Amino acid sequence: MQLGGQGSGEARVPQLAPGCDPARLPLSPAEGYLLSRIDGRTPWSLLRQIGGLPAGEVDRCLERWVSEGVLVVDGSASKPNPRPSKEEEGSAAERPAAEAAPGAAQASSGSLPTDESLEIPVEAQERILEFEKRLKRPYHEILGVPVNADMKAVKRAYFELSKEYHPDRYFRRKIGPFAPLLARIFKRVVEAYELLSDPATRAEVQRNAVEPPSPAAAAANEKAPAERKKKLPPLHLHAPQLRALAERKAKAKGFFETGMAAFKQGRWREAAASVRLAIAFDPWNEAVKEAFGEVQYKANEERAEQLLKEANANLDLRRVAEALPLFEEALHYRPQDPEVNHTTARLAWLAADDLKKAKEYATRACELRPEVSSYRRTLGQIYKAAGLIANARRELEAALRIDPKDAEAKQELRSLPKK
Repeated sequence: MQLGGQGSGEARVPQLAPGCDPARLPLSPAEGYLLSRIDGRTPWSLLRQIGGLPAGEVDRCLERWVSEGVLVVDGSASKPNPRPSKEEEGSAAERPAAEAAPGAAQASSGSLPTDESLEIPVEAQERILEFEKRLKRPYHEILGVPVNADMKAVKRAYFELSKEYHPDRYFRRKIGPFAPLLARIFKRVVEAYELLSDPATRAEVQRNAVEPPSPAAAAANEKAPAERKKKLPPLHLHAPQLRALAERKAKAKGFFETGMAAFKQGRWREAAASVRLAIAFDPWNEAVKEAFGEVQYKANEERAEQLLKEANANLDLRRVAEALPLFEEALHYRPQDPEVNHTTARLAWLAADDLKKAKEYATRACELRPEVSSYRRTLGQIYKAAGLIANARRELEAALRIDPKDAEAKQELRSLPKK
């Protein structure tokens, strides 16, 4: 049954069978990623490009899932939806949450209950579930900024959301089904931030929030019963405009294919640049925009690693002034890294005498890892340098409660003025 090969099958759109729960399927991480791309809108041909597997392997997976009743194509499936065996249920329950299909969180998060046994506060669980409901809204609503917000406001909103929803905030903690949910949220936040930060893509995305319908779609809409009619924008496109639109979509497809080829070879930043261009030419394609979130996330990690390597090399050569801006830029891509925040705080304090920035970075390090005594000590020292003695005493005493043998914290505490 070659549904995905050359010919008419490539235009067909698979979707999950009614009642199918992806979380109960025994999937490898690669299969989970492919299944998460299936949204009932993305055609088979595009899945072969963005599925993260060789095209032939994508075909085999999709054909197997159709035959097993996991997927339906054009509303029909070969078999009823299967029930997993007890062994399969056990293996699915034992898999780490990070290996579950990202699409599973999307399918089940609407009814996902809070769980007091998880190592994430119930209040934070509720905020995550509420935020997940906003992910299909316009980008400025996702970030919580006005539609005309300037770049500083967009960046500030991104930083705040990163601190709250970055998956690494709960690194090595038991957070169960919230792990794939956080990953999905953060990739969407990255997507929103990157596309609103680039003036070209921002203008295109906001100007073309609604895709013009094709003549065929508009005609079909007119013939539909009144209760089933969709509110399509008025069709005022003439032949030259339709040709121009088709050319834009063709260019977008070329950029997207180039980006996916680079992505498969691990050239993350090159892939992100190509997919960004694809969005600029075709801002209506939701599948491309969703892929961009995944690609840009990888590109950001790569850029952060490069910046940290350069920053530490400058520190080794005692070029502190050159190292500080590199650490700060790395935090733009990795705001949740407690050690980078701590190092940047000390450099801002000792090298740049910028106590305001130093306090901001040190506070963030303490929020991320409150159990690390050296982070508390540094924050106390910064408060002392700023003349905030009560705050300095509080943080230094906290450092000593964590590590009573911290000699530097003891010395700093003794040097404070008496109460």
